[in-house]
Amino acid sequence: MEFVAHPKELPLEITLIEDQAFPTLMEERDGFVGITYLAAQHLERGRSVRITLQEIDPNFCVTGRVVSCCNEVGEYRIAIEFPIKDECYCVRMVEQLSQIEHYRRQAKTQGRRLNYNEAAAEWIQKFAASFPAFII
Repeated sequence: MEFVAHPKELPLEITLIEDQAFPTLMEERDGFVGITYLAAQHLERGRSVRITLQEIDPNFCVTGRVVSCCNEVGEYRIAIEFPIKDECYCVRMVEQLSQIEHYRRQAKTQGRRLNYNEAAAEWIQKFAASFPAFII
């Protein structure tokens, strides 16, 4: 099971939801299963959440399940898994876009101005091979 740390400067909107049924997972999953995110609020393990990410995709909306929430110096590192395969695949794609945008912004702080395509090309060359795979 692999989680990707979502960049903090691209804020997620995390909303608790009730009565979200997820498939029962009988075995350990391999590859990409979710994200971690530093948030101001504590969320209980096992709670269902709806996640949106306006800055990358205004139509992005998925549901996940909190698998852990650990205090980290006034914030909480929340791990969220996506048990529904289609949503997990979608999150992985959007997370790659988020990582590319994060890379572009980091380059800007170093005095390099990259457009999104240039940042994507560099990120893919440097990091795509180590990004967790989506395994069915």
